[in-house]
Amino acid sequence: MATMKAQKPDLERIREMSLYEAFRSSNDVMFYCDQDSNIIEVNPAFLRLYGYRREEVIGRNPRFLRSDHSTAELYKRMWEGMLDPVRGFWRGQIINKAKDGREIPMLLSITSIRDVDGRVVGFMAIGMDMTESLSLKTRVAQSEALANIGEMAAVVAHEIRNPLGSVVIAANQLASDTLSAGEKGMVMKLLRSESKRLSDVLAGFLAYARPPSLRLARVDLNALVTEVLAIAQSNRELIRHTRVSVSLNPGLRPCPMDSEQIRQVVWNIVVNALQAMDGYGKLTVTTGREPGWVFFRVRDTGPGISEAVLPEILKPFFTTKRQGTGLGLATADRIVKAHGGVIGVESRPADGAAFTVRLPWAEG
Repeated sequence: MATMKAQKPDLERIREMSLYEAFRSSNDVMFYCDQDSNIIEVNPAFLRLYGYRREEVIGRNPRFLRSDHSTAELYKRMWEGMLDPVRGFWRGQIINKAKDGREIPMLLSITSIRDVDGRVVGFMAIGMDMTESLSLKTRVAQSEALANIGEMAAVVAHEIRNPLGSVVIAANQLASDTLSAGEKGMVMKLLRSESKRLSDVLAGFLAYARPPSLRLARVDLNALVTEVLAIAQSNRELIRHTRVSVSLNPGLRPCPMDSEQIRQVVWNIVVNALQAMDGYGKLTVTTGREPGWVFFRVRDTGPGISEAVLPEILKPFFTTKRQGTGLGLATADRIVKAHGGVIGVESRPADGAAFTVRLPWAEG
């Protein structure tokens, strides 16, 4: 019994030493505060990161680490979490300021320390420097952006090369004064056609590059879809022999959306369906509502989309057409996501495809 009693203090001392060694050697910032929130101990990682000497921080409130990015609301939530008798801690991201003025993004966890009666007697904080992690994310995002720019530039160059070459040839022919009146008419028609193609290509790139800045208003989706279909059906080159079936839900009430941008979405999806059928087949357009959503669906009877292609269909620059930038559906997807909506695609080879655009809609 005497031996066991003698061992207990040693075990407690070992535990205390182990905890202190972990505190001292941790690469993460650690510090303790008393019940008045004044710092009573910091570890070496704290001093290295923030650039202070120990005597400069002991006895001070940690608010000297605050940066201009720290809002009153953030600290309100922090204190609510720490003082909550059940939860007793707060964890989140915060930007602190070092002695030399550097701003340091931190992932911080603060836990309240309570006595046997549940009273708060202090606080323990553990923080991880997120600078390298965020820097890596930024570099990855920049690399992806540069890759997209490079890919976009390559596609632009490819798409404008042929029509631009045709325009140059036609302009040279007109300048030669060797063409008959009939030949000049044909050249002028070619100029108009290729100029329009150039304009369409550039408009597509600009639409995709432009960040979707929404101007929301309550819009009648049925009326908007009807307008777009009327324009499509008036384009004989696009519609040709395609049959069009329309079924609009009369119970739809106006819902918030950017009418011009959603009009672009409807147009892009309708044109994609018509081009897939190459002037033949049946286009079916419906509108409706589901719990939390209003939707429109465009179904075609074209060749359909293979399983391999389906996951790529909304990605920028992806196209299966001989002439196409691969930005029509990608632009539609960006706009719909900016509205908080989603585009669903269903298809089987030789069985056509259906694109369903769902937009948030609150009942009542």
